[in-house]
Amino acid sequence: MERLKQAITGIIVIIGLSLSLNGIAWAQDDSPAKRPNPRNPWPALVQQAESLGLPTDFLKHIDPTFVNITFEDLRTYAAEYHPEDHRMILNMRLSFNEAGGALADLDRMTHHDLALLYHELLHAYMDYLYADQQLTPLNTEDQQVLNFANSQMACHYRFVRINPIRQLKGATELRFLSDQDSWEVMNETWAVFVGWVLWTKLELFEGKLSDITWTDALIHQYTDRLQKAIESGELLGYYEPDDPEERKVARKRFIAPSNGLTPQDVEHLLGHVLQEPDGMVETSKMIVEAYRKNLEPPPSCE
Repeated sequence: MERLKQAITGIIVIIGLSLSLNGIAWAQDDSPAKRPNPRNPWPALVQQAESLGLPTDFLKHIDPTFVNITFEDLRTYAAEYHPEDHRMILNMRLSFNEAGGALADLDRMTHHDLALLYHELLHAYMDYLYADQQLTPLNTEDQQVLNFANSQMACHYRFVRINPIRQLKGATELRFLSDQDSWEVMNETWAVFVGWVLWTKLELFEGKLSDITWTDALIHQYTDRLQKAIESGELLGYYEPDDPEERKVARKRFIAPSNGLTPQDVEHLLGHVLQEPDGMVETSKMIVEAYRKNLEPPPSCE
């Protein structure tokens, strides 16, 4: 996915702003200027996702006219998100009849494509939390995610170790990231995890998420997959350096495991964003905690 091109300036100090509409306030405002555009795919997307049992709570918090979904014949990445104009660009295969005119029916998408879509939807959600709308305060869950994101960018995703050569996991370099790179690596780390969680659930439940019952066998399969994904580096985030000279050397810089997903990241993403049950949140946190005990600790910000 192409880098989040122009991160919002001064991210770390934005906590105090009243930044966006919550879902209830939007639903109550039916003025012509704010009524959803009938050609906007967002309401249909949320409705379809809800009917399929896909996560929708965080999507309902986003103003239906906020994200502009377009389609292009992408070659370098499967999808892109541009926060400067709130534009989500999806590959043509995710459009109806691959014609680029409208979003394809979600129930006809592959598990991989749905995971890709939710990767981008997480970017849209984070973009919305930071958008300077100054109208209605965020609800409690959204504010918690926003505050936590700011705290993570202040240190964990700011002073980091990277893997210059991804295949050599033990070879790392210290970097103090810019606002833009810190914003991007956190966004990508979180979006990779959200996409992975959705893909895993779709695989385990054979696409039928509307009536989920977590049996002991399914929980065991989930935890086994999560542990393998973490150990393999599948869930590590990345950024494209904002330094043009460094981009000539490497288009992507992958974060080292020491600055990868944390138990607190997992708690906020599974609990506050995806609304997973407490048992799944705690199980996932324990797996991440156990893995991180054997890692080199992240660099100190002090």
